Amino acid sequence: MTLRNIIKKAIKPVIRKPWNTDDMEAHYGIWIGVSALYNDSGRQLGEENSRPFILNHHIPTTTIDCKYDGSRMGHAINMSALRIAMTNFDAVMDITRSVRDYHMTQQGKENQQPGIWDLYLISRASVAIIAYQKRAVAFSDNSDVIRDDLASQYQFISGVFMICRDMLNRADPMIEENIAISAEDLYDYADRHGIFLSDNGMACAGSTKKIMEFLELCNSGSTGQATDSHSILETLTGNMKNWYSYAILTVELDCYFEAEAQRRRIGENIDNEGMQQTSSIYYNYIAIYCRDILKLSSLTKTPSSFEQGVLERQNIILKLLGKKPLKSLSQTHINIRLGIQD
Repeated sequence: MTLRNIIKKAIKPVIRKPWNTDDMEAHYGIWIGVSALYNDSGRQLGEENSRPFILNHHIPTTTIDCKYDGSRMGHAINMSALRIAMTNFDAVMDITRSVRDYHMTQQGKENQQPGIWDLYLISRASVAIIAYQKRAVAFSDNSDVIRDDLASQYQFISGVFMICRDMLNRADPMIEENIAISAEDLYDYADRHGIFLSDNGMACAGSTKKIMEFLELCNSGSTGQATDSHSILETLTGNMKNWYSYAILTVELDCYFEAEAQRRRIGENIDNEGMQQTSSIYYNYIAIYCRDILKLSSLTKTPSSFEQGVLERQNIILKLLGKKPLKSLSQTHINIRLGIQD
C-alpha cells in the first residue's frame, strides 16, 4: 500500500457528510449541504460542481455541444443527467407546483403571481425538502440516495435559486421589492449574466422551450389543476408545517450570513462599495420577510455578536429538527461562510 493510500485510509473515517453534521445549516447552507447526495440512478445532485469537493465523485457523463442560442451555444451539456430529468419532468412540475402553492397559500396569496422574493423562497423550500429528509430526526432517512423525481426537481429549481442569488449579489433593482417579473425576464437575466454556465464550463441542459415551461410554472398563480399538493408534500416531508418552517429558517440564516458578508466586503474594492452596501440591504429585506412569515420576534433583537446570532439561529433550527442545541459553533466555519481568509 502506498503512503498516499495509507493517509487516505487513515483520514476517511473523520470525513463527515454535511447532512450528518450538527451545524450543517450554519457551516454549509442547505444547497451545498445536500449537493453531494445521489439520485436513484447513481448520479450526484450537483454533478461535477458538487460541494464540498472532498465528496465530489467523478461520474462518467455523455455530453454534446449545446445548439441553443445565447450564452449556452457551443458549450457542453450533460446528456446523462438530462435524460433522467426529462423522464421525470411531469413529476418535477407537480412537485414545483405543490411547493409554490403551499408557500403562496401560507402568505394568503392564492391565485397571485409570486414576487421575486417569493420565487427565492419557493426555490429554497424545494431544496429544503431534501435537506429536511436527511436532517429531521422524525423523518429518519439516513441513506445517501434520494428519489430521481426529487433529484430532478432540485436540478431545475436550483436555476431559479441561482438567478435570485445573482440578483441579490449584484444588487439588481429587480429584487429590491417583492415584485412579480415575467418568465421571459428571468430567462433573459440568466442568459445575460452567465447563470446558464457552471464553474466547470458546462452549460445548463435542456431546450429553451422546456426551461421556459418550467419558469412559467414557477411564475404563475395557482391554477387549481388536479395535483394534490398536500399529498405530494406530506409524502416527501412527513410534516409539511415543520418542513416549511425549516425552509424559511434556513433562508433567514443564509440571508443573515450574506448581509454580514457583503457588509464586511465594503472597503475592499471602492468600485463595488455601493453595490455591496445595497446587496447587504436587500438580503436584510428578505431576512425580515422570513421573520415576518414565521412571526419570530426573538430574531429581531440585536445579539451580543454576529456569531451569537448565528448560534441562536442554528439552535432554533436544531430544535425544530428534534436535535440537541449546540453550545458553540466553529469560528473557522463561520469565517468560511463569510469569505474571511485566515
